[in-house]
Amino acid sequence: MSLFKRLLFAVIPALLLGMGVAWLGRDKAAQDPVAQAGSARVALWEIADNSGTVRGYLFGTVHALPPETQWLRPAITQALAASDRLVLEIAEPIDQSVAGAALAELAGTPGLPPPSQRVGAKVRDDLAKVYRKLGLTDADFADTESWAVALQLAAIAGEKAGSNPESGSEPVLRQLAAGKPVAGFETIRSQFGVFDALPAREQQVLLREVTIEAASEDDEEAAMIAMWLRGDDLGIAREANEGFLADPGLHVALLTNRNRDWADQLDAMLDAGAKPFVAVGAAHLAGSDSLQRLMMARGWAIRRVP
Repeated sequence: MSLFKRLLFAVIPALLLGMGVAWLGRDKAAQDPVAQAGSARVALWEIADNSGTVRGYLFGTVHALPPETQWLRPAITQALAASDRLVLEIAEPIDQSVAGAALAELAGTPGLPPPSQRVGAKVRDDLAKVYRKLGLTDADFADTESWAVALQLAAIAGEKAGSNPESGSEPVLRQLAAGKPVAGFETIRSQFGVFDALPAREQQVLLREVTIEAASEDDEEAAMIAMWLRGDDLGIAREANEGFLADPGLHVALLTNRNRDWADQLDAMLDAGAKPFVAVGAAHLAGSDSLQRLMMARGWAIRRVP
């Protein structure tokens, strides 16, 4: 699974996807859309209590999709209609200015060496290749911490490949949930804060992996979106344990710890009588530390909706 696709499914702040090219004033390239009209089986789960009463839903999203991707199915719209609120990673709609301010506040440290001196000699040629491909230089990332360089490279590469956060799952769900309250597990700043708190070693691993995979000529986006469209959560779980997420420190910080925090919030929400439709990055709903497993450990029953 390519680096950008893994970020797209799991851990890249959704708001940064909307900034990628705009952050550096670049133009976005066009790409033919991935359309799967009438065939989508995107995974959806019910949350039930001990009596079997359905108390909420879990849905895995893709934060940015090629335009006109057809992914909705009746079970999703019915579940959202039956819920009393929509719960996303971040409650606020995409706002590039707010995200940009948060990134600017956290991402800068004066006196940092240029990124090309942080990736190591073996990866330096790859970074130069990425720079040429995206029209960037070290100067674009002066005094920018490694995590922020990595995320911006991934976001810019994704936007240039044609993925668009306005075509992602969240804007569609917001539209369908019109009139219902929208809550968030995190804020714009707290999402960036997860990356900002990474130790230097993990930040370097992240930047290295972004560089290596962004330099690759392989394009797996269509295949990965097809995996999501057919509801292959086992495949997503397998891919979410490769690349930089195979690093224990990064996996715990970017997936496990966040899932635990979200499970605590969701458990309290359900105990208070809410009936939420929870929509978070698909990789958070896959694997041994998935949100489903954490909710089951808290006494809730989870069932896949056909």
